[in-house]
Amino acid sequence: MDFEKIWESIVAFFNEGYNLYYVIGGAILLLVIIISAVAASKAKKRKSVQEEETVAAVAPAPVAVKRAAKPSASIQYSAPVSVDKPPVAPKKPIAKQDNNTKVAIMTPTPPAQKPDPAKSELPPTTVSSSPEKEENEKIEESLKRPGLIQIYKDNGERYRFRIKASNSYIVGHSQGYTTKYACKNGIAAIAKMIDAETIDTTKQDYKPTIGRSVFEVYRDNENKFRFRLRAANTNNILASQGYTTKENCINGIRSIKHIILNHILQDTTLTRS
Repeated sequence: MDFEKIWESIVAFFNEGYNLYYVIGGAILLLVIIISAVAASKAKKRKSVQEEETVAAVAPAPVAVKRAAKPSASIQYSAPVSVDKPPVAPKKPIAKQDNNTKVAIMTPTPPAQKPDPAKSELPPTTVSSSPEKEENEKIEESLKRPGLIQIYKDNGERYRFRIKASNSYIVGHSQGYTTKYACKNGIAAIAKMIDAETIDTTKQDYKPTIGRSVFEVYRDNENKFRFRLRAANTNNILASQGYTTKENCINGIRSIKHIILNHILQDTTLTRS
């Protein structure tokens, strides 16, 4: 095949002006057709994707259908049991011997009885209160109403006074005085020392106080807590009974202060024969 002639023919074809224009126009037209076809294909594909998304959004979600499981042949159904009546216990065979022959006789077992709620309730138990609680209750009761300061004579014919709460609970008692006048002065002295400080002598860091009146908390020979009111000259003016706890002993001091401010004075020596 002669390539030179072919090449010369091609060159001669393009050398003619009109033929060159036709070729360029045809190439442009072909390029436009290809571009249009590609654009149409992309638009069609995009439209198809949008339709699929729309259909998926509108279509309802599939509902899972749950099938009832078939009963297994191994399942055994028991007869319904009445709730109102308790189940009756099965009868027990009792062997009885008659003419050397054992005969099984079915004796019915009595049904179980329901417990009676009224009978099953336990009786209320009485909780015995401790001595500490009784002391605290008496002290709290003494703070509700005015107390009583009672002047009396002891077995040695000396005058004394005792401080009693509104529930007749003796909170404290005084020393002995030779005259009733001195006994009343002792009551007046306590009223002046009502704001005295409370000192706990049972603590290790206790330091004795001199020159001022104080309520002293201490332990007696029975290891009980007591308090005494000591004047500035260290004389004991008032002493308490024994308490099982230190807290109740300190509350007894509160009760003394309350009764000194709210009390009725009673002189029992006037009625003595």
